[in-house]
Amino acid sequence: MTPIELLSMLDEARKENSFIGTFIHRRGDSVNSYHIVHGIQDGVQYERLKSLDGAPREILRDGESVTCILPEDVGSRWDQIPPLSPLVPGENVDWKEIQKWLKFTILSHSWIAGREAILIEAQSIEQDRFIRRYGIDAETGLLLKTEILNSEGRSLELAQFTQIKINPSNLKEELAPTLKGKVTKFDRRHWNKSATTSVNWKPDWLPSGFHLTGVTSGEDKNFVEAYTYSDGLSSFSIFREQPSAQFVEMEGRGGGATVAVSRVIETEKGEKWGITLVGEIPVETAKRVASSVSMLN
Repeated sequence: MTPIELLSMLDEARKENSFIGTFIHRRGDSVNSYHIVHGIQDGVQYERLKSLDGAPREILRDGESVTCILPEDVGSRWDQIPPLSPLVPGENVDWKEIQKWLKFTILSHSWIAGREAILIEAQSIEQDRFIRRYGIDAETGLLLKTEILNSEGRSLELAQFTQIKINPSNLKEELAPTLKGKVTKFDRRHWNKSATTSVNWKPDWLPSGFHLTGVTSGEDKNFVEAYTYSDGLSSFSIFREQPSAQFVEMEGRGGGATVAVSRVIETEKGEKWGITLVGEIPVETAKRVASSVSMLN
């Protein structure tokens, strides 16, 4: 099979197979471990993701419904934007389309969490994206490993199963919540809704294949507006805000493969706005996008 044929199996493999396991997620120098249970019932995906490090945190998924459980006295971004498992490369990715911008190669056959796996590498044709590697289970097509590397081949971020059992006989009890605490519920259809809002500012340059996927905004005195762009695998958001005295222009990496670039732009009327880009793209790409942001009439 070709790399694209193997990668095209990922989404269906997750919809057709249940599993229970443990994986590690390394971002830069930070390493966390998670327990995950993924079940299928009548075509609906159910999932429980639990952090095994630090404050106890748990995410439950029931189709498009998501529930976060956190300790009452602990704040976390999980109760604002619950993360997808890093072992989900992207849902409904058009792999044939994305090979216009990425070159896919089968590197080797290896073993991951005791299972035979096929290792595939994705290289950016225009050098404006990170290198990505995927370890795919040879039997089921499930994703066992994903890694992001810079152009020199240095690993920036890694998620990999250390233990996995595929299609166990009964997961009903394993999918039930194990924590008590602050509960926040979401509907993922809200996040996936395409952007339809007309914009009055935009970047004049984007890496090939990236398009606007979401718009959020606030209306209070601390106005912040954000546009999110994605190619199906990588994504970044550009935030526009009225800059305070603490707003600092910067460029650099946040954690793992995440970069942040900030600058101040000025309109023809002399209004100043702070622009901050945060996402999974190389610093030079982020700087070029942020530098191209302009206000529209």
